[in-house]
Amino acid sequence: MGLLLLVPLLLLPGSYGLPFYNGFYYSNSANDQNLGNGHGKDLLNGVKLVVETPEETLFTYQGASVILPCRYRYEPALVSPRRVRIKWWKLSENGAPEKDVLVAIGLRHRSFGDYQGRVHLRQDKEHDVSLEIQDLRLEDYGRYGCEVIDGLEDESGLVELELRGWDCVSSHLSHMLGRQFGDRGR
Repeated sequence: MGLLLLVPLLLLPGSYGLPFYNGFYYSNSANDQNLGNGHGKDLLNGVKLVVETPEETLFTYQGASVILPCRYRYEPALVSPRRVRIKWWKLSENGAPEKDVLVAIGLRHRSFGDYQGRVHLRQDKEHDVSLEIQDLRLEDYGRYGCEVIDGLEDESGLVELELRGWDCVSSHLSHMLGRQFGDRGR
């Protein structure tokens, strides 16, 4: 039955210029123009999304606040701003699944798990999507990912966070020894 309906559609004059729909719109028309980024080009053809994070490890202390820097830009620069989605996550250790920290679109954001109420985006400057973590905990040390998503294009960068100070070392050793010996004697 489906084949019988398909054949008449293929025979209609001009049907080759109609958009194809499978959840997304596509068109094979040469007259289509995408003016969304201000250059008349689409992101997959001529405009590159670049995410910048620091290469060096950041050091801080338990109980402090820290800003994990992340900025993005377009090459070439765009004339009009675009609405992007931001995702921060913490990379896992020992094969455990990664932990979502925060997602945001515009001024709307959502934080997850132990990060709720302790994280927010620093959007002080254009294209600044740095993450501020307050009241740092021992389990906050590690590697974090910052991902910027613009339509079908996405780029990410990593930030390494380490905690310093005797309290951090003794708490970490106590935590690791307790895990190794099954919390015996507590």
